[in-house]
Amino acid sequence: SISGQQNNKPPSPSRPSRLDTLKAMASAPPTQRRASSSSDAAAPSSSNTATSSFNPQPAAATMLLPFRILSKTPAIITILLRVLLWPLFKLFNAAFPPREFDGINNAAGSDRAARAFVAMVQKQISVVRPVVPASESSNGEGGATNQEHYVEPPCPFSSRGYNLTISDITSRPPNSRPLLLLYLHSPLHADGTKFIRDYLCHPQLLQLLNSNNSDSNGSVACFGASVHTADGQRMRDLLGVTGFPFVALLNVKSGGSSGGDANGNAGVPMELLLRMEGPALTRIPPAQITTYLHTAVTRQAEVLAAEEARRLQREEEARLRQEQDREYQEALLADQMREIERREAEESERREAEEREEAERSRMAKEASRLEDARALLREAGEPPAGSKGVARMRFQLPNGKKVDRRFRSADTIETARAFLVVL
Repeated sequence: SISGQQNNKPPSPSRPSRLDTLKAMASAPPTQRRASSSSDAAAPSSSNTATSSFNPQPAAATMLLPFRILSKTPAIITILLRVLLWPLFKLFNAAFPPREFDGINNAAGSDRAARAFVAMVQKQISVVRPVVPASESSNGEGGATNQEHYVEPPCPFSSRGYNLTISDITSRPPNSRPLLLLYLHSPLHADGTKFIRDYLCHPQLLQLLNSNNSDSNGSVACFGASVHTADGQRMRDLLGVTGFPFVALLNVKSGGSSGGDANGNAGVPMELLLRMEGPALTRIPPAQITTYLHTAVTRQAEVLAAEEARRLQREEEARLRQEQDREYQEALLADQMREIERREAEESERREAEEREEAERSRMAKEASRLEDARALLREAGEPPAGSKGVARMRFQLPNGKKVDRRFRSADTIETARAFLVVL
C-alpha cells in the first residue's frame, strides 16, 4: 500500500544539531577537534545568512501591538473622563452641598444633624408636662398659676457635632473632664420616639442631666444622634450596637491613637461605664434608669475625687521634698560659707604670724647687724689706757641702776659712746 511504501522509505538525512556537534567534538581526538573546529568556523557564514533571512520575533511583536493598545485603553479613558468631568463635579458640589450623612469630617453637616436631634428631643419635652395634683387642679386659679409658672426644661443634649463635642471634653483638665452620655436613635424602630418621650424626657432624668450638664464644670456631657447620620453610624460601628434604643455612659480618656480623622477624635480612647440597649430597656421604669445613671455618675465622681486627692497628695509630697531640698541646700551653703570663713580666718592668722615672724627676724637681723657694727667700731677705736694724754673717763648709768665707767679719747665721737652702750 501507499502507507506501507511511505513507512518503508529510508529516512532523509537531517542536519546535525549544535549540541550533537559539540558532543562529537568532545569525544573526538585532538587532531579531529582542530579539523572540526576549522570546518565549523567556515560554516557560520552560511548559517547566519539563513537565520537572518527568517526572524519570527518582529512579526510576533507586530501581532501583539493591538492587544497592548487595547489593554491601555481603560486607563486612558479614565484619565480623559476625570479631566472632562472635573468642572461638572465642582458645579455639582456647589449646587448640592454635603448633608449630615455625607461624611464624618463634614463639621457643618454634623452640627446640622445635632441641632435636628436637639429639636426633636425639645419637641418631645414640650409634649411632656408635669402632672398637676387634683387638689390644685380643682381650683382653676391655682392650676392657671402653676401653668403660668411652669418653665420648660432645656434639652441636655449637645447641639454640636461629635467631633466638636469630643474636643470640648478633651480640652478640659483630666480631673474635671465630664462623662459622655451617648444615645443612638433609630427612626425605623417602633419604640424610638416613645423612648425619647417617656424616658429621656422624664422629669427626674432631665433634672439629673441638666444639673450635671454645664459648659465649664459639668460632670456629664450628652450627645445624641440618629443612626442614619454619619456620626450616629460611626458610633454604632464603634460600639457594635445591635439593638435599639441604645444608651451608653462613656469615660473619655486623654490622648489618642493612630488612625484618627482630620480632627483627631476617632482615635480618642474611651472607657465604657454603662451600657443599656435593646427592647428590654423599654420595660425598665424611667426612675430606675435615672438611678443607674446617677449611680454611675456618683461612682465616677468618687473615682475623680480619689484621683484628685492622690494628685494633691503627690503635689504636697513633691512640695515637701522641694522644701527639704531647699533647706538642705541652704544648710549646705551655710556650712560651706562657714568653712570658707574659717579657712579665710586661718589663712589670715597664718599670714599675720608669718608677718610677725618675718618682722621679728628682720628686727633680730638688724639688732645683730647693729651689734656687730658697734663691736667693730669699738675694736677699731679701742679703749685708751689709764693716765694717757687726751683721755676722758665717762660713767654711764643704765636703766637698771647699774653704773659703768669707760675711757674715751678726745677724738672719739658720740657714735663710739653709742656703740659702747649697744655692746653692753
